Amino acid sequence: MSVGDTADLLEKLIETRTATRALLNDVDPEMRVYTDPEWRIRDILGHIATWDRHVAKSLRAFRAGTEYFIPDIEEDESDYNEQAVEEQRTFSTQKIFVEWEQAHDDLRKAIREIPSDQFPGDLLYPWGGERGSIAKLIDYMIDHEDEHRDEIEKAMKASAEN
Repeated sequence: MSVGDTADLLEKLIETRTATRALLNDVDPEMRVYTDPEWRIRDILGHIATWDRHVAKSLRAFRAGTEYFIPDIEEDESDYNEQAVEEQRTFSTQKIFVEWEQAHDDLRKAIREIPSDQFPGDLLYPWGGERGSIAKLIDYMIDHEDEHRDEIEKAMKASAEN
């Protein structure tokens, strides 16, 4: 992967985050998006931050010649995700937003730290059981945030109609 490809990945991450930020202007972070399990906007942001941090750890481990994966995670990450959200519910809304932004910055930094000779990479993804390229992992993260942003937008439209 070239320096240009890395820049493209970073630009896509930035564009994704910019779109999510724009959607969140003037919205109540306590608004419920899911009912089963019950997640609010702030829970989703914390969830995204959690995964951004794990991906950054995987990238740093790869750069160091090791591997990282979340210990004791099951094939279905639902229990892990729910536990992480429960832990973050003790955080203030402001702290959730700070974590969301810092985790994103940390992910972008981890990408920039990988030397070009280590791209495209073949690394273990943080959920374990899957390996692949750095580009594919970052695309997963972009799709992950896009999916949750779409769900937030859908909930906002439904709320406005009621």
